[in-house]
Amino acid sequence: MTSRGTGTLLLAFALYIASWGFGTSAMYPVAVGLFAAPLIAWLWVRLTAKPTNLRRRTGHRELVEGGRVGVEVEVRGDGGLLPARATMLEKIGDLGTQEVPLRHVGHALRGRYVIDPAPRGRYTLAAAELRVDDPLGLAESLTALERSDTLLVYPRVYALDGLFTDAGTAGGDEGRALLHRTAGYDLHSIRDFQQGESLRRVHWRSTAKRRKLMVKELTELPRDESAVLLDCDRTAEVGPPGSSSFDAQVRVAASLMNRMVETGQRCSLVIHGPTRRRIRVQAGGGDWGAALAALAAVRADAHRPLAAMLSEALGATGAAEAIDAARLYIVTGALSPQVASRVLALRSARRDVAVVAVDAASFAGVEHVPGSADSAALQLAASGVAVARVRAGDDIGDVLSSAMARKAALRG
Repeated sequence: MTSRGTGTLLLAFALYIASWGFGTSAMYPVAVGLFAAPLIAWLWVRLTAKPTNLRRRTGHRELVEGGRVGVEVEVRGDGGLLPARATMLEKIGDLGTQEVPLRHVGHALRGRYVIDPAPRGRYTLAAAELRVDDPLGLAESLTALERSDTLLVYPRVYALDGLFTDAGTAGGDEGRALLHRTAGYDLHSIRDFQQGESLRRVHWRSTAKRRKLMVKELTELPRDESAVLLDCDRTAEVGPPGSSSFDAQVRVAASLMNRMVETGQRCSLVIHGPTRRRIRVQAGGGDWGAALAALAAVRADAHRPLAAMLSEALGATGAAEAIDAARLYIVTGALSPQVASRVLALRSARRDVAVVAVDAASFAGVEHVPGSADSAALQLAASGVAVARVRAGDDIGDVLSSAMARKAALRG
C-alpha cells in the first residue's frame, strides 16, 4: 500500500464517521467506494507480483565508448497474471539507477533504455526490481529480479599510420627509431665461476676487481616483442568520467596495441595498478580481445608511483619480468624527473624505450604552465628517447602516427 492508498483509507474512514455523525446517508456510498478502491488495488498488485525471469539484450556485439548503447529488457512471469504496464528499476554500475517503463507485449513485459553517451567501463547490471502499481497509485509491489549481467564498453581505438617512434615525435622532438632485433640475451647478474663452465662467459672486469673468476648470468630476451606499460596513477586522473586524462591514456594504450596487432608483432599489455598485470598477445592477434577487455575495465587506482615500479624493473625482481620486451612504450599522465631518470636507466640497459605523456592538467581546462613534466620530456628528448605529448582536444591518431607518414601524405 502506498502513502496515497493509506491516505485514501483514512479519508474514507473519516467520511464514514462524518456521515454517521451528521446523519447524511448520501455520503455512505462515497465512503464505501473510497474504502474499497485501495483494497482492490492492493489485491490486484498482489496477484500480479509473481516470481519473474529477466532477460537483457544490447543490439551490438561490441560497444565502444562515446556512442549510444541501447539495452532491451524482457520480463516473463512464472505463471499467473502479467500487468498491462510496470516499471523496472535498473542499477547500472556507478552510473546510477534507470527507470524503465515496461509494456505487456505478447507473453512478456518489454521495454528499452539508452545510455548516451556510454563511458568506457565494465558495468554490472544487477539488483533490478520490478515495480507494479495501479493507475491511481494506491498500491504497489516491488519484486526482485535475480539476474546479473555485465555490460562492457570498450575504449575508442585510433587507426595509426606508423608510429611516432619511426622518426622523432609528433611534437617535433627528435628521437631515434626503435631497433628491430629478433633474438638475443641480456645481462641478468654476475656470479661466481663454477667448475666446468665455459670461459666465454667470464666477466673480466669483475674478475679483475674481485681477483676471482666471475661469470655473466644471462637471461633470454624476446627481441621481437613490444610492451605497452599503462600507468594507472590515481593522482594523475583529471576531468569527468569519459573525458578524463586517464581515459586518454587508455585510448593511447589501446591504439598502440592495435597497431602492433595489425602489423603482426608479438606484444604485451602491462597494467601498473594496485597489482601488476601482464597480458601477452601473440603474433596474429591471439588474446587481443582479453587485452582490450582489460583496457575497458581498467581504472586509475595505482597507489604506488611509476618511478618505484621502474626502479624494481632495473633490478632482478618480478617487475623486470613484466617488461622484458625489446621495445617498451610507457603511457603515463604523471611524467616527472624521477620517471625520466628511470627511463634513461632502462635505455642505458640496452632497452628501446618511448614515452607517451598525457598532460593531465590540460584536462582541467586551465592554462598550461610549464612545469616538471615539461622539463622531464625535454630531458628525455635530448637523450634520444622518443616522446609524444597528448593534451586535451588533441587527435590521438595524429599524435601517435609516424611523422614521416604524415609528411608523405601531405606531399602526396
